[in-house]
Amino acid sequence: MPNILILYATTDGHTAKVARVLGESLTAAGHSVTVHDARDPGDAPAADGFDGVVVAASIHVSGYQQAVRQWVRGNLADLALRPNAFLSVCLGVLQDSARVRADLDAIVARFVAHTGWQPDRVEHIAGAIPYSRYGFFKRWVMRYMSRQAGMPTTADRDWEFTDWDALRAFAKEFVAGVGGE
Repeated sequence: MPNILILYATTDGHTAKVARVLGESLTAAGHSVTVHDARDPGDAPAADGFDGVVVAASIHVSGYQQAVRQWVRGNLADLALRPNAFLSVCLGVLQDSARVRADLDAIVARFVAHTGWQPDRVEHIAGAIPYSRYGFFKRWVMRYMSRQAGMPTTADRDWEFTDWDALRAFAKEFVAGVGGE
Protein backbone atom coordinates (compact mmCIF):
# COMPACT_ATOMS: atom_id res chain seq x y z
CA MET A 1 0.00 0.00 0.00
CA PRO A 2 1.23 3.51 -0.74
CA ASN A 3 2.74 5.74 1.91
CA ILE A 4 1.01 9.15 1.66
CA LEU A 5 1.98 12.51 3.16
CA ILE A 6 -0.69 15.12 3.82
CA LEU A 7 1.02 18.39 4.66
CA TYR A 8 -1.19 21.32 5.60
CA ALA A 9 -1.34 24.76 7.14
CA THR A 10 -4.40 26.36 8.67
CA THR A 11 -5.35 29.76 10.01
CA ASP A 12 -8.64 29.12 11.79
CA GLY A 13 -8.47 25.32 12.06
CA HIS A 14 -10.69 24.08 9.24
CA THR A 15 -7.89 23.04 6.88
CA ALA A 16 -6.53 20.89 9.71
CA LYS A 17 -9.91 19.16 9.84
CA VAL A 18 -9.86 18.68 6.06
CA ALA A 19 -6.38 17.11 6.33
CA ARG A 20 -7.47 14.83 9.20
CA VAL A 21 -10.60 13.63 7.39
CA LEU A 22 -8.57 12.97 4.24
CA GLY A 23 -5.99 11.07 6.31
CA GLU A 24 -8.68 9.05 8.10
CA SER A 25 -10.26 8.13 4.76
CA LEU A 26 -6.95 6.91 3.36
CA THR A 27 -6.03 5.08 6.56
CA ALA A 28 -9.42 3.34 6.65
CA ALA A 29 -8.67 2.09 3.13
CA GLY A 30 -5.47 0.50 4.47
CA HIS A 31 -2.89 3.07 3.41
CA SER A 32 -0.02 4.40 5.47
CA VAL A 33 -0.65 8.11 6.04
CA THR A 34 1.28 10.90 7.75
CA VAL A 35 -0.65 14.11 8.42
CA HIS A 36 1.64 17.00 9.34
CA ASP A 37 1.05 20.69 10.13
CA ALA A 38 3.63 22.68 8.16
CA ARG A 39 3.75 25.21 10.99
CA ASP A 40 4.66 22.56 13.57
CA PRO A 41 7.94 23.58 15.17
CA GLY A 42 9.28 20.05 14.61
CA ASP A 43 10.81 19.11 11.31
CA ALA A 44 8.29 18.50 8.57
CA PRO A 45 8.74 15.20 6.73
CA ALA A 46 10.45 15.43 3.36
CA ALA A 47 8.48 14.51 0.25
CA ASP A 48 11.09 11.92 -0.81
CA GLY A 49 9.98 9.52 1.92
CA PHE A 50 6.49 9.11 0.44
CA ASP A 51 4.82 7.56 -2.59
CA GLY A 52 2.37 10.47 -2.93
CA VAL A 53 1.92 13.92 -1.41
CA VAL A 54 -1.14 16.07 -0.82
CA VAL A 55 -0.58 19.68 0.26
CA ALA A 56 -3.51 21.61 1.74
CA ALA A 57 -3.66 25.30 2.58
CA SER A 58 -6.37 27.89 3.05
CA ILE A 59 -6.74 31.22 1.33
CA HIS A 60 -6.49 34.26 3.59
CA VAL A 61 -5.92 37.77 2.30
CA SER A 62 -5.48 36.40 -1.24
CA GLY A 63 -2.70 33.96 -0.42
CA TYR A 64 -1.69 30.78 1.37
CA GLN A 65 0.24 30.22 4.60
CA GLN A 66 3.97 30.94 4.44
CA ALA A 67 4.88 27.60 6.06
CA VAL A 68 3.33 25.71 3.13
CA ARG A 69 5.07 27.91 0.56
CA GLN A 70 8.43 27.32 2.28
CA TRP A 71 7.93 23.56 2.54
CA VAL A 72 6.94 23.31 -1.13
CA ARG A 73 10.00 25.29 -2.25
CA GLY A 74 12.22 23.06 -0.11
CA ASN A 75 10.71 19.87 -1.57
CA LEU A 76 10.15 21.00 -5.15
CA ALA A 77 12.34 18.44 -6.91
CA ASP A 78 10.92 15.53 -4.89
CA LEU A 79 7.33 16.66 -5.41
CA ALA A 80 7.86 16.46 -9.17
CA LEU A 81 8.92 12.81 -8.88
CA ARG A 82 5.73 11.46 -7.29
CA PRO A 83 1.98 11.90 -7.62
CA ASN A 84 0.89 15.07 -5.86
CA ALA A 85 -2.10 17.32 -5.36
CA PHE A 86 -2.87 20.72 -3.91
CA LEU A 87 -6.06 21.34 -1.92
CA SER A 88 -7.00 25.01 -1.83
CA VAL A 89 -9.47 25.55 0.99
CA CYS A 90 -11.64 28.63 0.55
CA LEU A 91 -15.18 29.92 0.67
CA GLY A 92 -15.03 31.49 -2.78
CA VAL A 93 -15.63 28.12 -4.39
CA LEU A 94 -19.24 28.38 -3.17
CA GLN A 95 -19.92 31.48 -5.25
CA ASP A 96 -21.25 30.95 -8.74
CA SER A 97 -19.33 33.83 -10.26
CA ALA A 98 -16.86 33.91 -13.14
CA ARG A 99 -15.03 36.78 -11.44
CA VAL A 100 -14.60 34.81 -8.20
CA ARG A 101 -13.43 31.71 -10.13
CA ALA A 102 -10.91 33.89 -11.98
CA ASP A 103 -9.71 35.31 -8.64
CA LEU A 104 -9.26 31.79 -7.22
CA ASP A 105 -7.34 30.71 -10.32
CA ALA A 106 -5.13 33.82 -10.01
CA ILE A 107 -4.36 33.04 -6.35
CA VAL A 108 -3.32 29.49 -7.27
CA ALA A 109 -1.26 30.85 -10.20
CA ARG A 110 0.60 33.20 -7.82
CA PHE A 111 1.25 30.27 -5.49
CA VAL A 112 2.63 28.25 -8.42
CA ALA A 113 4.78 31.20 -9.55
CA HIS A 114 6.15 31.83 -6.02
CA THR A 115 6.90 28.20 -5.26
CA GLY A 116 7.79 26.84 -8.70
CA TRP A 117 5.50 23.85 -8.06
CA GLN A 118 2.97 22.87 -10.69
CA PRO A 119 0.72 20.40 -8.84
CA ASP A 120 -0.51 17.36 -10.74
CA ARG A 121 -3.98 18.24 -9.52
CA VAL A 122 -5.57 21.27 -7.84
CA GLU A 123 -8.82 20.90 -5.94
CA HIS A 124 -10.78 23.80 -4.50
CA ILE A 125 -12.41 22.69 -1.25
CA ALA A 126 -15.13 24.73 0.43
CA GLY A 127 -14.09 25.89 3.88
CA ALA A 128 -15.90 27.14 6.94
CA ILE A 129 -16.80 30.27 8.82
CA PRO A 130 -15.93 29.56 12.46
CA TYR A 131 -17.48 32.70 13.99
CA SER A 132 -16.81 31.36 17.50
CA ARG A 133 -13.05 31.54 16.86
CA TYR A 134 -13.06 35.15 15.68
CA GLY A 135 -12.50 38.27 17.68
CA PHE A 136 -14.86 41.21 17.34
CA PHE A 137 -13.18 42.82 14.34
CA LYS A 138 -12.67 39.63 12.31
CA ARG A 139 -16.23 38.51 13.07
CA TRP A 140 -17.50 41.87 11.77
CA VAL A 141 -15.36 41.63 8.61
CA MET A 142 -16.42 38.03 7.96
CA ARG A 143 -20.10 38.89 8.45
CA TYR A 144 -19.72 41.74 5.95
CA MET A 145 -17.93 39.52 3.43
CA SER A 146 -20.47 36.73 3.96
CA ARG A 147 -23.36 39.12 3.35
CA GLN A 148 -21.71 40.29 0.10
CA ALA A 149 -21.33 36.67 -1.01
CA GLY A 150 -24.83 35.64 0.01
CA MET A 151 -23.57 33.31 2.74
CA PRO A 152 -24.84 32.98 6.32
CA THR A 153 -24.18 35.94 8.57
CA THR A 154 -25.61 34.56 11.80
CA ALA A 155 -22.60 34.71 14.08
CA ASP A 156 -24.11 32.72 16.95
CA ARG A 157 -22.85 29.49 15.39
CA ASP A 158 -20.07 28.20 13.15
CA TRP A 159 -20.77 27.35 9.51
CA GLU A 160 -19.09 24.47 7.66
CA PHE A 161 -19.42 24.11 3.90
CA THR A 162 -17.01 21.30 3.02
CA ASP A 163 -18.42 18.49 0.89
CA TRP A 164 -16.98 15.58 2.87
CA ASP A 165 -18.21 12.99 0.37
CA ALA A 166 -16.39 14.81 -2.44
CA LEU A 167 -13.23 14.90 -0.30
CA ARG A 168 -13.46 11.13 0.27
CA ALA A 169 -13.98 10.61 -3.47
CA PHE A 170 -10.85 12.70 -4.09
CA ALA A 171 -8.96 10.44 -1.66
CA LYS A 172 -9.91 7.35 -3.67
CA GLU A 173 -8.96 8.97 -6.96
CA PHE A 174 -5.66 10.25 -5.60
CA VAL A 175 -4.53 6.94 -4.14
CA ALA A 176 -5.51 5.16 -7.36
CA GLY A 177 -3.08 7.49 -9.15
CA VAL A 178 -0.38 6.61 -6.66
CA GLY A 179 -0.89 2.96 -7.48
CA GLY A 180 -2.77 1.94 -4.39
CA GLU A 181 -6.01 0.64 -5.91
